[in-house]
Amino acid sequence: MDRERIERQLKLAEKQQADCEKVLTNDKVDAKEWRRSAKWRHLDADTRALKRRIIAVKGIEDREAEALQRKADRVAAAADAE
Repeated sequence: MDRERIERQLKLAEKQQADCEKVLTNDKVDAKEWRRSAKWRHLDADTRALKRRIIAVKGIEDREAEALQRKADRVAAAADAE
């Protein structure tokens, strides 16, 4: 998946979690008790998973950028050797 898609999904998941938290707050459920709500746990898990995916995508993007830099350095070194 591409980064933009994951970020869009993360924003949606965070909005859904915030809506759920608002409902729980309106029902006078203490923030410490939110973990007892199956819906909140599910939304929290989705949010955390998407955050981990973004971190993984960032790692891949960094790795690819470093590989392109090494390739450009090799090409430049080969051009200088000639």
